[in-house]
This record gives sequence, structure tokens and C-alpha cells, in this order.
Amino acid sequence: MQSNTWRNKTLRRNVDLSGNPGPWKGPTSEALDNFLNAEVNEAYKRPWHRLERGLRLNRLNLFAEEEKKRLGLSDQDSKDLYSLLVKSLDKKLLNSKSTVNYDPVKERILEIKGLVMHRNAEERVLFQIIERKTNSITFRKPRASSPPTGEPTKIDK
Repeated sequence: MQSNTWRNKTLRRNVDLSGNPGPWKGPTSEALDNFLNAEVNEAYKRPWHRLERGLRLNRLNLFAEEEKKRLGLSDQDSKDLYSLLVKSLDKKLLNSKSTVNYDPVKERILEIKGLVMHRNAEERVLFQIIERKTNSITFRKPRASSPPTGEPTKIDK
């Protein structure tokens, strides 16, 4: 019977006694790095409805900061605007490209339709997004060729 003597031997590794691992010397791929960098650069160049949630949140934050500078808002008003935009995004009010006017070339939100601003007596700015009421009922015209007389159509019922 032959014994495996290699099982009992200790594998020696060159380890720094301070516990700090040495620099990682694994394989690197420049093609993978180039691909990831290109993807990062092109992420915001997609239309609004193609952006992921995190990218949309980033653009909404940037929009709130731009509105703060443009309108001279306070920090609290800017935070209120951003929180309203996040809540509206969660309610799926900002999902369509017709609601958010986004320029993929400039990578900026130009306008959010339905966003209104009110100034109250204390000079606080209140923001609101007016929701569009959508009519979910579709009325269709009856077909040109009607069934024989006396039988009601599906529309007549």
C-alpha cells in the first residue's frame, strides 16, 4: 500500500508577516478595461426611457442642483424638490419620455412636464407634479358589416 506523503506536508507561502497582502498579480485584460470605460462614458447617452434607475436618480439630482442655481433656491427647497422627484419616479410618473424632456447629447434633463412651483408667504418654494389623468377606456366603432337583423352586437349589449 502506497501512502500519499504530500498530504502531510505544509505548503509554504511567501506572506508578509504584518498581514498586508502583496499586490495582486492576477491576469489583467486591457480589452475588458476598455469595454467597461466605454460603457461608463456611453451610459448617459441613451434616451430617458432606456436609463436604469440609478442613472435616472443621478440625472434627477443634477436637475435639482441646476434648478437650485437657476431659481436661487435654498438647500432645503432643493432637497424637497429632489425628494419629490424621487417619489414621482417611484410612482412611475417620470418613466415616459414624453414627461421628461431629456437631451442625451448634453446628458441633462431640460424639462419635466407637469412640474409646478409655488412660493408661499414665508418665501418657501413648494413643488408639485401634476398627474395626467389617463382614460383607460377605449371606444371602438362597430364593424361596417352588421349581423343579421334582430341580433344585438357586442357593443349594443
